[in-house]
Amino acid sequence: MNKQLLTGLAVGLITMGVCTVVAAAPIDLNTWTDTPGGSWNVSADGSSVLQTTNGQPTMFLSTQNYFNTQFEGKFGVETAGDDDFMGFVFGYQSNTDYLLFDWKQGIQTFTGTAQDGFTLSRITGTDVNFWDHSGSDITVLGTDYGNAGNDRGWSDNTIYDFSLVYTATGLTISIDGSQIFAQSGSFSSGKFGFYNYSQSHVRYMGFTEEVSAPIDPDTPNSVPEPATMLLFGAGLAGLGVFRKKFKKA
Repeated sequence: MNKQLLTGLAVGLITMGVCTVVAAAPIDLNTWTDTPGGSWNVSADGSSVLQTTNGQPTMFLSTQNYFNTQFEGKFGVETAGDDDFMGFVFGYQSNTDYLLFDWKQGIQTFTGTAQDGFTLSRITGTDVNFWDHSGSDITVLGTDYGNAGNDRGWSDNTIYDFSLVYTATGLTISIDGSQIFAQSGSFSSGKFGFYNYSQSHVRYMGFTEEVSAPIDPDTPNSVPEPATMLLFGAGLAGLGVFRKKFKKA
């Protein structure tokens, strides 16, 4: 086999590998819709949205359904005046059928005790107390709460990186590169959106979506890396990941 043919085969294989990579597409938030209880203010270019109301649970939802998708973007609270909930919804079919990931800054007793930290829940009806994640129509799938010496709440005026991989067989959620939840199961297509409860001045920005391979239910901690081959071919050497501590200064 001559050198020219070998070179052609090598280029062809590299091209095939690169073509398997699907570029992340920016999400235009101008097409999204809100639910009652909030004030969602979208930037002119559709790349960010600021929710300014301190009120009842409110969502800002995509107009299309997503599945086998990885979402990435940034979010954070632009005030020091409160300590309540921000988060995300996905697999959203209706206001009685969706998954909810929320994050509270501080522990607080109101109508039940709201813990500081992360909660992953499945909503299946209207009998839900979002404050303490109780009721007959909410199933808590996972928690990561603070305890003595371990503050898990978000920090004021801090922007966090968010990643969600959502497939038919599992989901993973990470903040600043640190995995919070890895949940296997059977999941359905639905809308993706942002969530606030009793927390104003929360901004979401720069969100993208791309196709993701299904998560192996036997190894839910594995997150698909669709760009691995491209990065390898480019000769990437060494990757440092900076992890913020979820702890107020």
